[in-house]
Amino acid sequence: MVGLIITAGLSACSTPGEPIPTSDPATSEPVTSTPAPIRQTDDRGKPLPFTTRFPNRWSANNNGTSYEPCTALNDAELTSLGLDPTTVRDAALANHQTARGCIWKYFGKFMGGISQTTGNRPTFEYELTDTEWYIRSYTTTIGGRLAIVNYWDRTSCVTIVKVENARVTTIVNRVLTLTPESELCNLAIEFTKLTIPKMPPPAP
Repeated sequence: MVGLIITAGLSACSTPGEPIPTSDPATSEPVTSTPAPIRQTDDRGKPLPFTTRFPNRWSANNNGTSYEPCTALNDAELTSLGLDPTTVRDAALANHQTARGCIWKYFGKFMGGISQTTGNRPTFEYELTDTEWYIRSYTTTIGGRLAIVNYWDRTSCVTIVKVENARVTTIVNRVLTLTPESELCNLAIEFTKLTIPKMPPPAP
């Protein structure tokens, strides 16, 4: 009897920091818990176009909208905008990142790329006032929705729209090919125009 008590006591002990295995009463075999799989689909169940390694790709930093930039457009729609669908990659560089979205490259060498991301901060309302960083900043209507257009510099143009309780930001970058402001910003506007019908309306 003493031997049984000692054996039971040893089976419940472990080195500090090590997991304690449990046993299935039916089989008396150790049961090892496995981590939950990392989510790989948007809120509609559509698969992401890449495999994310971040368990908290969706977080309190970017849950202000169910809109998912990475699955909004299909390959044909991306191609119609001059983008190569095979170049898609996750915009996130870390877990819990504010920017949830994707980056694509344009067809053709030196033609740059575009990103679309969503995040809760800064808010759309704040972005309306934070214009001192840009060569030019103005509001316009894109697809029936109020939008901000920020011409950052000779290489970048940005559009921002409000979606539910978040903002969606589209950025065009073309570093190695000098592109007029109107053309650069039009690329961001056209991408935004094509994705707005996929977006829920802004919250009041």
